[in-house]
Amino acid sequence: MKLKLLFAIILLSTVNAFSQTNFQPGYIIQTNGTRVNCLIKNEDWKGSPTSFIYKLEENGDTKIGNLNNVVAFGAAESYKYINATVQIDQSTDNVDKLSYSRNPELKEEKLFLKVLVEGKASLYYTQVNNTPRYFYSKDQGDMEQLIYKRFLVTKLKMGKNERFKQQLATNLTCSNLKENNFSDLAYKMNSLVNLITKYNNCENSEFIVYNKNSQKAKFNLSLRPGITFSSLSLQRNSDEPLDFEMNTGIRIGLEAEYVLPINNGKWSIFIEPTYRNYKSEKSVLYANMITFQKYTLVTANYSSIELPIGGRHYMFLNQDAAFFIDAAVIMDITTLDSEITSSDEASYDLDVSADATFGLGVGFRYKNKYSIEARYHNSRKIVNYLNIDSDYNSFALIAGYNFL
Repeated sequence: MKLKLLFAIILLSTVNAFSQTNFQPGYIIQTNGTRVNCLIKNEDWKGSPTSFIYKLEENGDTKIGNLNNVVAFGAAESYKYINATVQIDQSTDNVDKLSYSRNPELKEEKLFLKVLVEGKASLYYTQVNNTPRYFYSKDQGDMEQLIYKRFLVTKLKMGKNERFKQQLATNLTCSNLKENNFSDLAYKMNSLVNLITKYNNCENSEFIVYNKNSQKAKFNLSLRPGITFSSLSLQRNSDEPLDFEMNTGIRIGLEAEYVLPINNGKWSIFIEPTYRNYKSEKSVLYANMITFQKYTLVTANYSSIELPIGGRHYMFLNQDAAFFIDAAVIMDITTLDSEITSSDEASYDLDVSADATFGLGVGFRYKNKYSIEARYHNSRKIVNYLNIDSDYNSFALIAGYNFL
């Protein structure tokens, strides 16, 4: 109970910090054409945001940009969104809900389109019902959706409307573009970006590829020593529980973390082989006669190599600092020489065999080099006997040093 209370206090004390997302230098263009430098809350929008949050200075008030007051916003060459009114296909790409019509279901909408390439030929992106939709324009002309639609020919046969290939082949004519550049074209971001880029190069046009600075996957390898606060309770049949004192032990782990190339590096997965130990003693009355009493000294020695496997979410305060939360499934690879023994009473001589458990952690990372974390492990059994219950709880304070 004390361990749970300690972890709850740490979690509640940092919950406000977790809600923050990084504000990055950027700009907005207002409806009157004025460009204003500002700080934009980058939320790595997957489709078309209807609004976004920005502020004019670090300690300034937050403001809301939307389709009524902003015609474009972005951050250097990292990303750019423009306010556009377009005809956009509403068809679903869900296989279970495909229609029998090969024609797109166009509807006029006003939205922020994400700019992928900007030049003589430009490429834009959004999502409708989790389905990607791409648009293009040439010589700053009207934006036109590139048509791609899957539809049913019969209940058992599916067809594809790939008109986007003909749209591009007709309008992007250049000596370096051959027929197969269009016939083999896929309705995917990288494929379309490469084609538009190739056309702009062929035309000697200046252009910007906004995705070129996108987040890449990272790999971190960290040494993570720490201390553990652990408690153990045993209960044999209907006897009184045997509660060992809370013990402070050591732990040392080597964590391999893979930072996913999505959502501005806010998500990662990790695996951390860890040595940890617990040792405690308890004097137990096992015979109480009228004339004498007998005690046995029960020693619990639980050391293991455990393996947490889990995921982590970062909340950035600025470029150098981030809070994080993580969760992991934890299992023992080996329990080494772990055992529970008693000096006089053999019924307390037990083998250790621990169940898997679940861990939750909160922490702080600085400059992707140093970290500190508090992690609570849910209770688990460490002995496997029909007549004995066990309850092992632990809480760890962990320091980390990333040497990659």
